[in-house]
This record gives sequence, structure tokens and C-alpha cells, in this order.
Amino acid sequence: LSEYFLYTIEGTETVRTGSAKRLASFTAGQVPVTNLYKFEQERYGDAVVRFLNFKNDKEHTLGETPIPGGLLKVYRTVDDRRHLSYEGQSSFKYIPVDQEVELNLGPVRDVIVEPKLMEIRTANYRFDARGNISGWDEIQTCRIRLKNSRPLPVTVQIRRNVPSPDWQITPSGEFGDYEPVDKDTVKFTHQLPPHSERSFGYVQTTYHGVRRQEARR
Repeated sequence: LSEYFLYTIEGTETVRTGSAKRLASFTAGQVPVTNLYKFEQERYGDAVVRFLNFKNDKEHTLGETPIPGGLLKVYRTVDDRRHLSYEGQSSFKYIPVDQEVELNLGPVRDVIVEPKLMEIRTANYRFDARGNISGWDEIQTCRIRLKNSRPLPVTVQIRRNVPSPDWQITPSGEFGDYEPVDKDTVKFTHQLPPHSERSFGYVQTTYHGVRRQEARR
């Protein structure tokens, strides 16, 4: 089973024999969108990726009809004469009414996130009856530098994946909004003013062996 929608194009057009012509199905002006910059090394490598968010509803001057799938090209006005600068493009599927969509516009160069491992050590060893190591903590101290070279403020979302289901994060400095996403992912969200830089750090402790059970208590 599937959902079908019949698009009606108003007016008349003349199409010559053997030729083709594209027709606009609808137009919408002043659609509010949200830009979000994401950094996640396991998914995107070392690049920061730009996403564009909007919703197919009346609040965003849309919502009258589903939006057919296709290719969206994004341009930005760069001066008073309304010259345009190409920002990126993304393919998307059919968007039903009232559905939110997030479009990947690709990596950018004017927003930078640079993580750096400052120190790694182990502690809190546990030993079994034979004197063998049965548990320990691994402690990593990390520093992350952010830079926004754009003339506009940006929102940057940084995801860090933890290689263990038992862990603890202790952020320090201007770490922004911090929240655990799931059992092995944490997220930092920063609002960066135009042409600005910021750094923050955190200590990540992962528990191994019998230390995992102790940490859960």
C-alpha cells in the first residue's frame, strides 16, 4: 500500500511536438529555515556538515500539498543588489504535509571543529583472588576547538561516541548545552557568534571489567 497525491497545475501551456517543458507545481515565499552544523567523526570524518531544517506546514508558508521528491539547491543573498552565492544542494524524498525534513548540504570550510586528546591514563585497578587485573578505569582528557568564520551566527552540534556502555563525562569550560544521546553517545551544542572561536574540554571515564558493575551501583 502507498500514498498517492494528484498535483494540479493551474493555467495553460503550449508544448511543441517532440519537445519537453518543465512546469512549476507551486511556489512559496519567505519559508523560515533553520541551519544546523554537525560534527561526528565516526559518521562524517573530520568535516563539519551543514544541515537545513524546515517543516511542510502552514507555519512555514507550506503545508497545502505534499512536496514531491527532487533536488534542492540553496543560494544565499550576498549584497544589496541581491547577487546570489551557491551554498549547496541535497536530494530528498516525497515530504508529506506536517512532516519535518532535514537536508544534508554537505561539508563546509567556514565552520571548524578540532578535537584533541590531551591525556589518557588508567586508574582504580581491581584484582581477583589470583592477583590478576579484573577491572580498571580508563580516563581521557579531551579538548575541542570551534571556529566560526562566517559573518553570521551558527549553531554547532558535536557528537562524541564512547567505546563502552559504562562511562561518565565531566565537562569543563564553556561546554555549551550537554546531554547524553544514548548508551554510547554524548552531544554538545554551541551557539557561535560571527567570526568567533571557542574551546572547551571534558574528561571521559570508561569503566572496564568488575569496575563496570561497581559504577552501576
